[in-house]
Amino acid sequence: MGSGSGIILENLGNIGEFVSVIAVVVTLIYLTSQVRQNTLAIERSSRQAISSGYREQNALLIDPNVSEAYSVSLRDFPDMPSAQKRTFAHAINDHALFFQSTHALYESGTLDEKDYSPYLTWLACHLATPGGSLWWKETGSFYNSAMANALDTKIAEGSLPDVLDLALFALDDRAPGSITR
Repeated sequence: MGSGSGIILENLGNIGEFVSVIAVVVTLIYLTSQVRQNTLAIERSSRQAISSGYREQNALLIDPNVSEAYSVSLRDFPDMPSAQKRTFAHAINDHALFFQSTHALYESGTLDEKDYSPYLTWLACHLATPGGSLWWKETGSFYNSAMANALDTKIAEGSLPDVLDLALFALDDRAPGSITR
């Protein structure tokens, strides 16, 4: 073979390498786009699952007996009739397990801070009540330690709203803040 055909083959090799590099770059751009779309889909799905789970958990309090037991227990746990004590324990356990799932999604990066923080604050407010605090001291060690630490830290920071002032947890029909038994 002559030197002219060697140059042609060399140029064709260079063109082939160039095309290969372009193909790799295009593939990487495509894969990056697919990963971003998948991440967004997972985040959306996580937010939907958390919202659905919270609504299911919160639906427990629609039952007047559960709602009453829960509201009384936030103040008086464990000094109450055993049926109310058990009702509260099951309801707040359900709430804590819901939050444990929320915390796991947050830790894995599929739930961002703005979606996680309100759930953390809401449960911490319940656990900061007199009854919630006693229940948490009895049972907190049974939950995921990272989740329990997040709740303990939030409670220790203080300045949580007092859920006992909410009409949702009033023990009678009077205005929140003027609760008497």
